[in-house]
Amino acid sequence: MNRQQITEMVKALGPEVARELVDAASRSAPGRMGRGRATHEGSVYASVANFGAFTKSVIAVGRRTGTGELLEAAKHFGNADTQKAVQLSKFDSAGVLVPIQQSGELIEFLRPEAALLKLGVRTQPFKGELHMGRQTGTSVFKWVGEGETVPRSAPKYGKLVLKAHKGMVLTDISNDLLRTPGVGDAGVGEDIRATVADGLDEAGFNGDGTGAAPKGLFAQLDPTQVFASTGTTAAAYLADIDKAVELPLTAHVRMGTAAWVIHPTRATALMQLKDTGIFIFRQEMLDKGTIRGFPFVMTTRVPVNRIVYSSDWRQFIYGIDEDLILSEHDTRAEHDETTIRAIVKGDFKLRQPKAFSSITYSPEG
Repeated sequence: MNRQQITEMVKALGPEVARELVDAASRSAPGRMGRGRATHEGSVYASVANFGAFTKSVIAVGRRTGTGELLEAAKHFGNADTQKAVQLSKFDSAGVLVPIQQSGELIEFLRPEAALLKLGVRTQPFKGELHMGRQTGTSVFKWVGEGETVPRSAPKYGKLVLKAHKGMVLTDISNDLLRTPGVGDAGVGEDIRATVADGLDEAGFNGDGTGAAPKGLFAQLDPTQVFASTGTTAAAYLADIDKAVELPLTAHVRMGTAAWVIHPTRATALMQLKDTGIFIFRQEMLDKGTIRGFPFVMTTRVPVNRIVYSSDWRQFIYGIDEDLILSEHDTRAEHDETTIRAIVKGDFKLRQPKAFSSITYSPEG
């Protein structure tokens, strides 16, 4: 089937079916990652050890001046792929740009550490600025009698704009690890990955849009989808959990990648909750990893007094510029450590805010 035939088929379908086809195509298209997409074996992002070796290499290389010294330093760190990546990297005053072999490598590298990525958000690599459409209203269905005219109706569409907000994260690495080839590569890679992922999670959940910061989830929630808890008794918790699940459904949001995100302390409170001596959520949470049948992710980036549910986390757009820049930021001689700087750019948008609901608890609740 050629492109023209596909276009004609989509036109002939109803808007709901057509939109599902478009969504499916978007998720499988280059640059829009599904879960667990592997990176190339020789890639810098193929493993934390590869990434750690690359980081140690570029820091060592950055301390040299002549071409011969650069090449010689690169030979001491990592395997042949890492050495080649170092030699082909672009060094400038901002640092070194981490090379990628295919779109989505940085996202997949961060996924094990990033709560938002674990939730199944829709990832969107972009450069500078990206305009995306979103549906803001649906077609109208009406019954008509014999001879009556059919009223015109069409879905209404708006626009989302992703803009690159620059963030800088710093992590301290032992000089013993940095100057010793082959030792602690995975540890170096894990430290930087965790720091970058945590910084993006903090912005993705709590960014307030002031200054250079992007707006995160809590700044974009629909006020009608946020409600105060009715209490901390078993009955109150159950009623609030049910309401959080119900709100997106009554707002006519289709069920997709549904899940909860919750602070570990609040998760503990749920697991300890009893009714007439019987645990309410404990067995489900421990045995199945779900709350009311939907999976949950724990992170300290969600305030302890909030529980967030979404009927489809794909309505959260996780935009990221895949140009990750590494550089040496500072030397902490008294601790024999080097502070490494990583610069990332990204933005976050809710494509359909009513897909999300949030329970707010009192500080003492």
